[in-house]
Amino acid sequence: MVPVYDANDDTQAQKQRLLKQAQAWRIRSRRIRFLRLAFPGLIIATLVAIAGWVIVQSILNSFNVYQSSHADIRMTNPRFFGQTNSGERYIISGLEAIRRGNNAPVISVNAPNMELKSDNGKPTLLKGLRGVYNEPDKTFTVEGDVVLNGGPNDFSFRTQEAIIDLNTSTVRGNKPIEGFGPTGHIKGESYIISDNGRHIAIKGKGSTQVRVTINNN
Repeated sequence: MVPVYDANDDTQAQKQRLLKQAQAWRIRSRRIRFLRLAFPGLIIATLVAIAGWVIVQSILNSFNVYQSSHADIRMTNPRFFGQTNSGERYIISGLEAIRRGNNAPVISVNAPNMELKSDNGKPTLLKGLRGVYNEPDKTFTVEGDVVLNGGPNDFSFRTQEAIIDLNTSTVRGNKPIEGFGPTGHIKGESYIISDNGRHIAIKGKGSTQVRVTINNN
């Protein structure tokens, strides 16, 4: 038997093929339109993310006082020993110290403590939030909630700044100071404590000044 050719079936098949091609073309067109919109948006989002990350890093680094570089030398629980011109010994310690460079003379100290002691006297103790130790100049600057205790006068002083000259055992500051001890209460705007706490000069407002001299005897 000879198969009968059906023109209607061929037309229907051709229509189906054309319909599938048209659907595929529409899907491809929608995909191309989406990519044309997505790629610029993705580029913009990437640039915004990079700029945001740079800004966040800058903000975080600004909060880090002890920001380091490759040349920084970090020390945990550091201890520095030395001696004043009059033979008194001092120890500077802290939670962390950073020397910014191999040959840098200045060392930053986090949560510093200092002990200054002589053979015949009670040691003087000082602590604060942050400090800077200059080894060649033998100076030590402490800032933030500074507490100074001991020495022969048994006074406890509180201030926001203490600049220690380790050559002469002198502590001074230009910030308000308040002291408590067995002889009473002292308050002033600036101060100088010398001779390992034996001589105290506290300056008040204007020309007002308090001078205290304590003899070990």
